[in-house]
Amino acid sequence: MKKHLQTIIGIFIGLILLWVLFRDTNWTEVGAAIKNIHWGWLALAHIPLVMSFVTRVIRWKYIVNSVTPTSIRNLASATQIGFLANFTLPARAGEAVRALVLTRLTGIPFSKTFAYVALDRVTDLFGLIAVMLVAIFAFQPDTAVVIPAATFSTPQDITFPPELYKTGAYGIGLFLLAIIGSFVMLYIKKTFFISLVEKVAGKFSKKLADLGVTILTHFAEGLEVFKSPRDMFLAIFFSLCTWTMPILIFWATLEAFHIDAPWYTPFVMQSILSVFIAVPGAPGFVGQYHVPIVITLVMIVSGINIDQAKAYAIVNHIIQLPPILIVGVYFLITDDFSITALASEGKELSHEDVDDTPHEEVGDTPHEEVGDTPHDIEK
Repeated sequence: MKKHLQTIIGIFIGLILLWVLFRDTNWTEVGAAIKNIHWGWLALAHIPLVMSFVTRVIRWKYIVNSVTPTSIRNLASATQIGFLANFTLPARAGEAVRALVLTRLTGIPFSKTFAYVALDRVTDLFGLIAVMLVAIFAFQPDTAVVIPAATFSTPQDITFPPELYKTGAYGIGLFLLAIIGSFVMLYIKKTFFISLVEKVAGKFSKKLADLGVTILTHFAEGLEVFKSPRDMFLAIFFSLCTWTMPILIFWATLEAFHIDAPWYTPFVMQSILSVFIAVPGAPGFVGQYHVPIVITLVMIVSGINIDQAKAYAIVNHIIQLPPILIVGVYFLITDDFSITALASEGKELSHEDVDDTPHEEVGDTPHEEVGDTPHDIEK
């Protein structure tokens, strides 16, 4: 019931955002903006899009292989099927799906692959923070930030004082840094934090304490990558590379739409977009993707046609779907998986207390050579 409720809420959020943004849209103007696209620039935008698939897999390789070596092929399959799940299923199901696919392909326990996914999201934050820092320091409005009334068909313009924008931007940046710091501290002081959780949660419920200890233990095991500064450095480097790709996509599509925008526009766009899609929503981030794109353009590009901004958001979203679908479906077929079955099982596993039996420390037990063990878990 809880899963269905999350799905309904996510779809509802997406539909509301779409309605608010597009209810009074002049579709003739949207069509004219799309007809006027420079298709060469739009084709060029697909290069960084495909490259982001590669850099994302390489980044995860330095996390997983530092503890449990596996092949690029397995990591690519898990990553792209998970990515496909995020775009086609609600509630960001792709994270659990990615962990489950890697478990099936390699035999690594799900608790550990899920920790590897979590750590990948942590290294992902380094790239996001870099993008946000550029946005914060490059876009420094001295006057009020204005969202014209025509954007959302409001009675009047929506106005924010510049201080509110800066406070929000700095606050999000500090929050992300705090998350990174908490993971680092968990690794350095693993025993202390596990003991603390056991004592505090134990006052309310032994089951809650056991679950908390289990989760922290598995995450701490995943953080074994910190034992290799080289692997961590390379993971962060490829995180920066990965976050460079959407910046290049936004820049190329700005050129395709003949929009004369400041150089920092893609950085601000990506920063605001990241905040919107951080909340689980509708499949494909419908609505959640379009609103922040339009907001960025009307904030930064003086006098931009609102319908042109909406056309830009629509096209940016659409051009990303075919590569994600094609690559994701390819791995689903070649590895004989069902995305709906993966999503259902992955969500169940991610909420289970899987630590009923003792587990080994990561790296203490021998593992089979990648590819020698078929993924014979029933699909």
